[in-house]
Amino acid sequence: MNAPVATKRWRIRRRWYVLTALLLVLAALWRQFPGPRFGLAFTLATGIGRDALQHRIDALEDAAIRRAPMSAQDKQFLGDFYRTLASGGKLVILARQTGRMMDHYLDGSGRDYRLDPAIFTGNAKVRAQMALLDKRVAGLPCLDGQRYSSETFYMPDRSQTDSVFGLYYGSVHLTRKNTAKGCSRHWRAEVPWVWPSYPSLRAKYGDPHAESFPLPNLQSFFLGPRRALRVDNGLGEYLTQLGLAKSFLAYAQWDEAPRAAAAK
Repeated sequence: MNAPVATKRWRIRRRWYVLTALLLVLAALWRQFPGPRFGLAFTLATGIGRDALQHRIDALEDAAIRRAPMSAQDKQFLGDFYRTLASGGKLVILARQTGRMMDHYLDGSGRDYRLDPAIFTGNAKVRAQMALLDKRVAGLPCLDGQRYSSETFYMPDRSQTDSVFGLYYGSVHLTRKNTAKGCSRHWRAEVPWVWPSYPSLRAKYGDPHAESFPLPNLQSFFLGPRRALRVDNGLGEYLTQLGLAKSFLAYAQWDEAPRAAAAK
């Protein structure tokens, strides 16, 4: 077989491999994001169609601020949009717990939701508050069941990527317990999953759009952050007004063994 013919056949096979891979990816997306969520997932991932989606999100945000009636179609779209965000988050390791919390929010039970402690224990801000509590109780008698709490603080931190998307204002609690090996420590971190409302944002900042977060996509990676989709936190809270979601308490608990006594 001469070289030109072999090269041509290889190019044909390579195109077939690429096409097959693309079809497999699309099939996987179709299973994960059924119906209209497939188009939303495609736009959120690639940025293709971003302008049209941004226009619709902006219109719904303005309607929510004005408390204008929303049609059944608008409500369906909002449900599909946030469910798509939840499913997408669960597919990305760095935002997996955020995706699960979004699903729980949309399920509307309002029940407390237990998280994996990593979203807190890997967070520098949370660790700093834990250190303050440790310092506060240092030298105090180990009273069995005595609980100490931090002040409410803003938990999202880049040291733990999932926390940037999934946490808000919360607190940390330390409960000490006498054991045969010494004074053990039981930790509990809590975050009320309550989104800020448009009226509260207006009162706090003078602008209901003040807390608007970017959703990066492939285009924004290459063309800059302006190509990211932006969505108001206030729109997330408005879901509760529409009966599409319900706030809840997210928490995690973990234990730390007694520390070894300092050498004399």
